[in-house]
Amino acid sequence: MRELPFDIDADAVIEVGRYLDDHAKTTAVSISEALRVIRRRVNKSRVGDSGLEELIVESAATRKLALLLDNHN
Repeated sequence: MRELPFDIDADAVIEVGRYLDDHAKTTAVSISEALRVIRRRVNKSRVGDSGLEELIVESAATRKLALLLDNHN
């Protein structure tokens, strides 16, 4: 396991994992939708959107899930 950035906390990691584990394996993971859902779940977290995006991408790649790069921020 690698060292996480300073603004990523355990709650964010857990929620990203839960979101991706519940996601259908046959459809691409929408970055904007994932951000919206996970941000709602960890609204008290200090993690920024860019850190959360990075975590989603890395976690989805580990699970061999396709990504839909639709976040325009």
